[in-house]
Parts: sequence; C-alpha cells; structure tokens
Amino acid sequence: MIVQIAGYVLLLAGWSFVRIQSLLSKQRNKEAAVYGGLMGAASIIGSLLIARVDLPGFAVPFKIIFEPIGKMLSEP
Repeated sequence: MIVQIAGYVLLLAGWSFVRIQSLLSKQRNKEAAVYGGLMGAASIIGSLLIARVDLPGFAVPFKIIFEPIGKMLSEP
C-alpha cells in the first residue's frame, strides 16, 4: 500500500511540476498557484483514500450547524 501511495504522489507531483512550469512560462502566476493548491489537496485526499482512511463527508459541517436548529423547531 505504501508503494501505491508513493507512486500516486510521485505521479501527481511530476505532472503538477510540468503543468505549473508551463503556466509560469506563460506568466499565469495566479492560475499556477490555484492549480498547485488544488493538486496538493488532491494528493492528500487521494493518499488517504488509497490508505482506506474513513473521511467524513462534506455534509458534516452543515449537519453540526442545522441539526440543533431542527431539534429546537420540532420540540413542542
């Protein structure tokens, strides 16, 4: 599993390096920064998924915010 994660990260890092250098050569600094940030997040999330780590869903923050409101409204 460690070899799979290392291969995934190396592949993403290599591809990201090539794309970021291409963007920087065209003077697209902001796009390069956004692309690098997104690929960094993708490599972290992808590595955790390959390692079969249980990640919380995107609805968890909304559930934390709105569940108490719903309970207050449903109580008589």
